[in-house]
Amino acid sequence: MESRVNYTLVGIFVIILGAALIGGILWLTVGTETRFYDTYRVYVRESVAGLNPQASVKYRGVDVGKVSSIALDRDNPERVELLLDIEEGTPVKTDTRAVLVTQGLTGLAYVELTGGSRTAPPLDAASQQPYPVIESGPSLVTRLDNAFTTLVEDFTDLSQRLKGILSTDNQAAVAGILVSLETTTGELAARSERIGRTLDDAALALEQTAMVSTELPPLLARVGSAIIAVEEMSRAIATTSRGLETAVLESRRDIAQLAQDTAPEIGALLGELRQLTDVIQRFGQELERNPRMLLFGRQPGQLGPGE
Repeated sequence: MESRVNYTLVGIFVIILGAALIGGILWLTVGTETRFYDTYRVYVRESVAGLNPQASVKYRGVDVGKVSSIALDRDNPERVELLLDIEEGTPVKTDTRAVLVTQGLTGLAYVELTGGSRTAPPLDAASQQPYPVIESGPSLVTRLDNAFTTLVEDFTDLSQRLKGILSTDNQAAVAGILVSLETTTGELAARSERIGRTLDDAALALEQTAMVSTELPPLLARVGSAIIAVEEMSRAIATTSRGLETAVLESRRDIAQLAQDTAPEIGALLGELRQLTDVIQRFGQELERNPRMLLFGRQPGQLGPGE
């Protein structure tokens, strides 16, 4: 009877100890803090290989939630629909972007939230939409793939161009150019002495040019002095011409005043000259009729009847 009681106590103790151990582990792992989450939707147009439900959601490297659902978009099979549970208070803004990040060689992926400037408004759900939609950005793998694809296309285009350049006709043209170069170099070698003399003449011409360039500044200085003298002479001539113009204008005014003052006297003198001319004409006519008048004088005229 005593042995049975002892086994029962031992069993009860083991059960209580196991329950306490499990409770302690759950308390340490889960904790007693209650967290509240907001659900967001993300549409991804690239492969989500390596991303699993319950994968982490990080905001600038800080864990802020998890992936709750991964499914194809029924309205657009080219997109994958992700539902993210993000802790309340996380600053998800209208300019926040969701990017897939692959962890090293394991191939496992998580969602990284980037962006979210301080001045941007919070992201809210659109009308008739149950959850706000976070815009997705290309992952590093996608960017590398696009860059590699572009590089391959450029390399292919370059190879096609090289094939065109290295065609048979172009090879023949290049061979002809090489032959022409060989002929030209041979002629240059044959005329090396003449070329040397030409170079010597060119060097002499350069030396003479250098000498002329040393004499050029004084000559330019003299030319500048002559130009200054010509400018001064032109200014003096202009001053003289202005003085002459002023003198001519003043003389014109004096002549006009003189003509105005002497006009009556000149008119009277002209009248007297006309009278004198008439007297001389009459005297000449009488002298022509009676030349003796010079010796005997003018004879009195004959008396008329009754005188």
